[in-house]
Amino acid sequence: MPMQTTLLFLIIAILVLAGVLVILVLKKKPQRFYKPKGQYLLSVGEKKFYDALLAALDSTRYLIFAKVRIADIIETHLSTGDPNFWKFQSKINQKHIDFLLVSRTDTTPLLAIELDGGSHTDKQRLKRDAFVDSIFHNAGIPILHIPVKGFYQYNDLRSEIETAITGYKVEPGNKYLYTQKI
Repeated sequence: MPMQTTLLFLIIAILVLAGVLVILVLKKKPQRFYKPKGQYLLSVGEKKFYDALLAALDSTRYLIFAKVRIADIIETHLSTGDPNFWKFQSKINQKHIDFLLVSRTDTTPLLAIELDGGSHTDKQRLKRDAFVDSIFHNAGIPILHIPVKGFYQYNDLRSEIETAITGYKVEPGNKYLYTQKI
């Protein structure tokens, strides 16, 4: 009989301990690792530029995407089985460009745009910009750097963009007047 009583108490103690553990696990709130980065996707300067792009460009020809990951536009020519694949792929996986203009008809990438603010004079940022420029040049997609401004002249902006896309100098104020090959 004392053995049965001891066994009964042991079973009861295990059940109580298991019940306490279940209650503690259920009460514990899951740890949050992620939170919104901010209220808005674009900074104030990026939003002003985006609005200028919308006003300057022909919406029947172009779509504008913001904060596009480079690896979603450009890939390495190496197969995933190649030992150097991840060496080159990882260099572009976590980089993005500020804006991407694509053809409205088929979403072909036409022009990458980097909005150059104060950080673009920093040595590390200049090195990063040169690397990104070389990636786009190598892939055959033009990239244009535009300095951050308080106000953008729509005709000048349109001209700069059309010139970068076509390779022809476009006169400001003339939507599609190409004057010379650059």
